[in-house]
Amino acid sequence: MKKIIIIKALLLAVFANAQVGINTPNPVNMLDVNGDVNVRKEIRTGGTNLLKGSAGAAGTMLHNNSELNVNDWKSVRIADGQGSMSVFSLNTVSDQTGAVFNTPNGLTDPYTEGTAISSAWTVLPGTNDTFSITNGVNKVVFTFQTTAQKTGNGNSSSGFACGVFVDNTLRAVRTDVLIGSEGSYKIFNLNATLVNLNPKNNYTVKVACTKRNLNSGKLGIGTAVNATYLNNEMSQSVLTTSVLQPY
Repeated sequence: MKKIIIIKALLLAVFANAQVGINTPNPVNMLDVNGDVNVRKEIRTGGTNLLKGSAGAAGTMLHNNSELNVNDWKSVRIADGQGSMSVFSLNTVSDQTGAVFNTPNGLTDPYTEGTAISSAWTVLPGTNDTFSITNGVNKVVFTFQTTAQKTGNGNSSSGFACGVFVDNTLRAVRTDVLIGSEGSYKIFNLNATLVNLNPKNNYTVKVACTKRNLNSGKLGIGTAVNATYLNNEMSQSVLTTSVLQPY
């Protein structure tokens, strides 16, 4: 008798308001459940009066498809070599301000990971970014690309270095030398992966560069110093930060 009364009460609620609330007196959807839901069999989406909805396939996830205004099922693909990790966040920033270095020469000493950023380094302002870690098992991948161009030193070489600074400490660095005639330029890449950073909101990341042996003249990193061959858009810097965590 109790079951019959409950079913009748639900039917009356549907006919009266077209909405049913469980553990809530003011439902905001056709069915509004305030509490845990235990589903013993399938959840199907996209059904009609004539056809059953799709229950998805093994290994798929329910996806809120805002473009089609219909929920559907999506396959989850994990990149080869990352084990059970998937992309938690990914962001790209760019900079066209760059850094310009003039003689005299800079320091040619080796660099030590974990040292604080100093006045010898020039930050590329557009590369400032943040990322967060929520799991103690993680990989953070930095991909940086820019253009170096020299002018005013003939056929002499120009040496420089660029580094990735996380919370203002050096975590990755690469040196390079630009060789060629007046106005020569080259693409510079720096790729680095940090493993198992401590969980934290809003780590800061930036790229900064410094001069080494310039041998006179001028060196531009991420900006054109000889407009005959380059402009600032062509020589801009791009930093991509990818955070991978267990799936």
